Amino acid sequence: VAALAMSLVASGANAQSKILRVDATAPSGSPAILLTVLGKIFPREIGVSLQINTGQTLTRSVLKFGTDDLDMIHFVPQISPWLKNGKRMYKKLKKKANKAYNSASSIFGFPASAIHIIAWQDSGIKTLADIKGKRVYMGPPAGGFYTQVSSYLNVVTGYTPKKDFDVIRLPWGQGMQAMLDGQIDVFMRATAVGSAVINQIGAKQDFVLLGAGDAADSKKWQKVMIEQLLNENATIPTGTYTNQVGGNVRTTAANSFILVRKNLDADLIYKMVKAMWANLDEIHNSAAVLKTLSKANPLAGVNMPLHPGAVKYYKEIGFKIPARLIP
Repeated sequence: VAALAMSLVASGANAQSKILRVDATAPSGSPAILLTVLGKIFPREIGVSLQINTGQTLTRSVLKFGTDDLDMIHFVPQISPWLKNGKRMYKKLKKKANKAYNSASSIFGFPASAIHIIAWQDSGIKTLADIKGKRVYMGPPAGGFYTQVSSYLNVVTGYTPKKDFDVIRLPWGQGMQAMLDGQIDVFMRATAVGSAVINQIGAKQDFVLLGAGDAADSKKWQKVMIEQLLNENATIPTGTYTNQVGGNVRTTAANSFILVRKNLDADLIYKMVKAMWANLDEIHNSAAVLKTLSKANPLAGVNMPLHPGAVKYYKEIGFKIPARLIP
């Protein structure tokens, strides 16, 4: 897996005083973009640098909290209970997973990635019901994306992966290339609305975006996608991408949240959280995909207890913290 190590060093009056080790997934994803922007803000505002290692698998990287080998990472809510209880991919790593869970604390969350489901316009696939018997790319071999999109497809169509359609699982880059080479019929990717990743597909030929449609109004959708997976409803407007065919598409946006090492100094985390929200306009102006970050909903998707430093900040501004997130 390609990784990009980036050290953003403070200068001038705010001389570098601390470097935090940060893991992230694809550099083109909105969480990694946000961390990169914070890597410019923190040195200037509080003298802290971020050493960002992209191209990582979150489910593996998060275990480094348990050995104090990681300071910060973006995470997704559906994986948290598996980490805590040693389920799914952590079934054989229960002690390590539980230690990692208990060594990490959250600081904020945001709707980061809308699920895009793509087929070529000339494929004959017009709705999700048409994917039966097709080759469907559902993300990398490891990670929580497969569970997310399996639930999505089941809620909308009732289909079961591997039974009703063929499942293709490859690293993100290989999955994209397989779509461009015509080796798969349907490509699924969680990325911010307006992402350049999707425009790479449109650069080749016309495509359609498949969505939830009226299923997004169902009780099952509300229960599974919103309540269980802690997602948000989202819409991908017509004309968002080059050669996108069709109207607005209803989908779901997977929330992300930021975890830090639990034993990091509370005053440090307080300053980080305060500096981030104080520079929200700069963050929004840095990239369109970061406009979902909102001070009105700073804990979107967060389902792990907050760091004491974050608690101090949110109490200071008068934000009511849910009791389940108080450490």
